[in-house]
Amino acid sequence: MKKYYLFFLLLTYSLTHLLTFIFASQSDAYYHYLLGNIAQMKGEYPQAIEEYKKSTLYDSGSIYLKKQLVNLYILIGDTKAASEVLSEISKVTTADQSTAELMAELSIYNKKPEDAISVYEKILSSAPANEKALYNLGVLYSETGKYEKAILYFEKFLQFSPDSSDVYVNIGLLYNKLNHPTEAELYLKKAAEIDGNSVVPLIALAGIYEEKKDYDKAIELYDKLIKILPDDAELTMKIAGLYILEKNYPAAKKYLIEAKEKFPENHWIDYYLGLLSLEEKDYEAALKYFDKSISLNKKSPEPHIQKGYVFTIQENTKEAVKSFEKSLSLGAKVSDIYFFLAMNYEVLGKYKKAESYLKKAVALEPQNSKYRFELGIVYDKLKKQELAEKEFFSVIEIDSNSAVAYNYLGYTWADKNIKLNEAEELIKKALDLDPENPAYIDSLGWVFYRQKKYNESLLLLKKASEKLDDPVIFDHLGDCYFALGDIEMAVDNWETSFAIEKIKAIKKKIKKHSKNLKWSKDIIKLRALRSFREIQDISGFVNATTVYKNEGYGVNGPFFFKKPKQLRFEILGLFSMPQGLILMRQGTIVYITPDKKTYNLTDNFFWVKDIFSIFDAECFDGLDNVLEEKNFSIFKNDFMEIKVDKKEHTVSRIKFANGSGIILTDYKPLGRIKFPHKLDFISSGGDTRTILILKKLNLNKNIKTDLFNMPEAQ
Repeated sequence: MKKYYLFFLLLTYSLTHLLTFIFASQSDAYYHYLLGNIAQMKGEYPQAIEEYKKSTLYDSGSIYLKKQLVNLYILIGDTKAASEVLSEISKVTTADQSTAELMAELSIYNKKPEDAISVYEKILSSAPANEKALYNLGVLYSETGKYEKAILYFEKFLQFSPDSSDVYVNIGLLYNKLNHPTEAELYLKKAAEIDGNSVVPLIALAGIYEEKKDYDKAIELYDKLIKILPDDAELTMKIAGLYILEKNYPAAKKYLIEAKEKFPENHWIDYYLGLLSLEEKDYEAALKYFDKSISLNKKSPEPHIQKGYVFTIQENTKEAVKSFEKSLSLGAKVSDIYFFLAMNYEVLGKYKKAESYLKKAVALEPQNSKYRFELGIVYDKLKKQELAEKEFFSVIEIDSNSAVAYNYLGYTWADKNIKLNEAEELIKKALDLDPENPAYIDSLGWVFYRQKKYNESLLLLKKASEKLDDPVIFDHLGDCYFALGDIEMAVDNWETSFAIEKIKAIKKKIKKHSKNLKWSKDIIKLRALRSFREIQDISGFVNATTVYKNEGYGVNGPFFFKKPKQLRFEILGLFSMPQGLILMRQGTIVYITPDKKTYNLTDNFFWVKDIFSIFDAECFDGLDNVLEEKNFSIFKNDFMEIKVDKKEHTVSRIKFANGSGIILTDYKPLGRIKFPHKLDFISSGGDTRTILILKKLNLNKNIKTDLFNMPEAQ
């Protein structure tokens, strides 16, 4: 009996001790689990991990704890530790749904979307209503570019959760990527209906309208967003930007100025006001806004870039270089900055600097033909002929329709008098692409000149000169005439070239070959009449003084003349206040008062028709030489008689068949011609005299015909 009792006591003690140990272990496990849970809720993930790991020491078989650890490891990005714990789980239990989800999430974090997709699709095979799997498959297929499959899974998700506005947004954006704007708009509008307080669908829908260039609808949505987010300066600037794209500059400026009052320290607002001024070509205002933007944020490179553009437009090369280089020092890395820096350094003649920056631009965009073409030009300037040709051929390889590359390479060979057959072939390709380009026509003419085909060359060079006032073209034309033995026309064209641009080499040719030149009367007449024949339109400022029967009056203002027989004269009064408008069209002259009353002055202002008829070149047709004196020649037709100065090669006097006349003086260079800046008109009876003093003249600027629209006379 004693023996059994002792055994019973020993057994009881052992069981009691074992149970105490077990209960103590469970208590410690739960304690550390609670600490871990608290740390997790506070976002202290490393601390939570440490507590959960301690908990597993006391409860090593807890799958739940290990899953928590996997979740936390994923959250902190320690995918290696998460994988190890998942491996432990898979050894002791078959993978259930939650474990499979963890495996999918781990694959996502390991950037293995295909593995995650495989896991989620296995989950759906046994649990087709698993919303998490459906949603994540939509996301994963979106990220892998399989948009149709993504839409399919998002649609399945909506079957179980039809009020999920973010899913409607996702589907709308996917349809937009698939270029189905109608479906995209439908889903995004549905998202906005479901959650009227959500800005996400409105932003997405506005973005789609922007892509479609339906700026009015985009602006309407952004206006709604501003009411929801009144403190969002970017929305205001977005609307202003859209108005700029619509060229509705007043509306854009209104939004930006209102934004400036609300957000005075936001440097982007001044930046956009600068862009707006740039669009309006108000360059000084643009510079002021960009400077203000810089004062508010000295680390922003963007306003320095725009200042560089403005200075480039203004041909302020040194300041442009400073601005672009400052933007680079602030971290800007935009290929166009390097390109524009190179362009400005070219203007400064610093071709090695230009080469350096163009190489950087090409490194960023190797397939940009514009950069490679300019690099070829710089290599040509640096006399690196092989490298230049390599770049031009690269341009042609990138863009087989680059007429400018064919022409430049062909002209370069022609100018160096090498590879003339190949040069001809290249330039003809350029002309196939752009048949009326005067530079290309000139290039082919120059190839023919080099090939000693002077008559063919002359035809092309004359055609090019009629299309473009370019010193090189007229220099070539002069050389061609010289080769044909026509010294007068050679010097005439060299002088035209020199009038356009003062080039020393051309001046030397003029001096050498005009020294003993005797001009023929026909060439003198040709040169004199050029002042009027080569005008398509002319504009400027005029002071007009008229004396009629000993009573005088004067007017002044800007004028515009366009062939055939169209005149607009805006009369200004004291302090440049508008005092009326004179219009002439096809022989009819009207005066329009500031209050829009109209009077027909055709009979009273006959002298206006006479004076401005000289701008219509046909009145000089058929002029025959009727008198030759030492210093002048007289030419006459049925309409007029002109006196031509033999020394200056200018028309000094015109007499009309009706008895009136004009004395023309004060000739000044105007483009490639000389033009009289003082016209003194005397009527046939001598009772009317009008003197016109012309200032600030502009030639052939393609004045719009709308300026000459004629109202009905009263």
